[in-house]
Amino acid sequence: MSENIHICSLSKKENSGFPKLPPNASCGSRFIRRLRKFVAINPNNARCKTYFRNRSGLITEAKKYAASPYFFVIHPFSNCHAFLEVTFFVAWLYSLFLSPLVVFYPVPNSDTLHDKVEYYFVLNVQRLLVISFFFTGYVDKKSQNIIIEPKKIILRYLRTYFIFDLIATGSVTSPVEEYVQKNYAEYFYFSVKSAEYFLIVLCYYVRFNTVTNYMTDIFQILKLPRRIQSILGHVLRTYLILHLFTCMLYGIPRALYNDHWPEESWLTKTRPRPEDGTILPKYLDCLMVASCYFFGASHDLYNVDLPNEQLCLSIVTLFGRLYTLFLLADLLRVFGIAQVAESNYEQELCCLEEYMTSKNLPEKLRKRLRNFYEYKLRRRLFNEREIFSTLSEHLRTELFLFSARKLIQRLFVFRSVPKPVVSSLISLMKMEIYSPREIIIKMGTTVENVSFISSGTVSVINQEGTELCHLEDADEFGIISSVTDDKQIYQIEAVEPTEIIYINKQYFLNILHNYGDVLAKMDEMVKQRLARLMKIQEHIKKGGSNIISDLRNGNLLERFHKRPLIVIE
Repeated sequence: MSENIHICSLSKKENSGFPKLPPNASCGSRFIRRLRKFVAINPNNARCKTYFRNRSGLITEAKKYAASPYFFVIHPFSNCHAFLEVTFFVAWLYSLFLSPLVVFYPVPNSDTLHDKVEYYFVLNVQRLLVISFFFTGYVDKKSQNIIIEPKKIILRYLRTYFIFDLIATGSVTSPVEEYVQKNYAEYFYFSVKSAEYFLIVLCYYVRFNTVTNYMTDIFQILKLPRRIQSILGHVLRTYLILHLFTCMLYGIPRALYNDHWPEESWLTKTRPRPEDGTILPKYLDCLMVASCYFFGASHDLYNVDLPNEQLCLSIVTLFGRLYTLFLLADLLRVFGIAQVAESNYEQELCCLEEYMTSKNLPEKLRKRLRNFYEYKLRRRLFNEREIFSTLSEHLRTELFLFSARKLIQRLFVFRSVPKPVVSSLISLMKMEIYSPREIIIKMGTTVENVSFISSGTVSVINQEGTELCHLEDADEFGIISSVTDDKQIYQIEAVEPTEIIYINKQYFLNILHNYGDVLAKMDEMVKQRLARLMKIQEHIKKGGSNIISDLRNGNLLERFHKRPLIVIE
């Protein structure tokens, strides 16, 4: 077990944000609760680890969603959203592969197995997905906020992919096709059918980025190594692009020639010829030509003389050159072959690696340093001290006030004094980041600071080394020893990456000297917290479990509990 992982000894709490059901709850209530949890945020979702900096932020988001009136909105980090991602990936991947292949069939409107599967199953699934997108939350890329308001979700979908999804699923083109088939000649119907086919394929490929993003999310759910994810992702992307160009090399000439192939066409020199019914040899031949022109390999088997075919191959070559450069650059980055960093953040990480190697640090300590850098810098490098030095005193205070807005809103001290006093307190505060299992305050030491948790979780540990409770966002510690002038009687340890804002004890008391009622309230809070911690400690000494506590916690009637058998003679 890694040293920087906190092993919690406290009972596991419900993190869904929904109130716990009574033991005698009906089956309907239990089903509704499970359904709500299915569309709510899942704390174990793979994307939560990259989005939230700590677990306390995740729990806050879960409570926010549970308290919102938008119970019908699917959270972007929910199990339901993960299921929709997998369904979308499979359905769109099926269409991205098979829809372009229609050009290779001898008769465009032939009743194939693909047509039946697509018409009776795939299209209906895709239409249900289109409807679900009106109720699916998303993460705003600019602000990095989670959006669950229905109005914003609907407007965003209408502005982006709705029209393309509507056309791709045949909701618009099918009625038009039926109307043309009834009222116009067969030749015109064939032209409309060909145009409809090209439009549908393009609309499917508009979602190419979404498919690859969902593929990455699925790989994260499967917990594949990063390099394996990169290789599989590039293989699938490359093949889908080549597949589109393969079908384009055959489909565009076929539409132009209307199945009357000229002898000068390179496709007439293939075996079998275009007019033959075999699909696989034609597809493989076109795939080989597309791959050669795409990657710039030599291909002298066929001479391309017709202008429209030359234009198609020129497009393939141009796009292939650009894509190959991107592919090589990304592979070099992933496998660490290229030593040139893409950003200042990566340069800083390279310096960190060199430093750790020169000092011959153990792997556990190296991992802690990497996690600290990733948490603090958020993959962005900036000189915070230099930025602050260029700001005025007023702007620095405003910036710190914004960073500490959660504390100001929730803490009694900040809510009970005027704004100038709050500004004075904030201006004297400093920030520190602690890694998991890092000791913030040692037991028996004299605490000189009053600390507040900006984000994260810390544990309170007694003299016996027993974990008593957790403190989370906007909780304070150090006040017990600061107010009573006693030494610290509990050890404070970080559970996860935690941001602490602290102020010198003497400065804190001097600023609040004229607010006796606030200090009296703080003294009362200290006594209440001490009493609560002592009660927990006594409870643990007695065995940590009894019938009354189990009944209050809902454990006695909701799950089996082994107890010693009492025999009365």
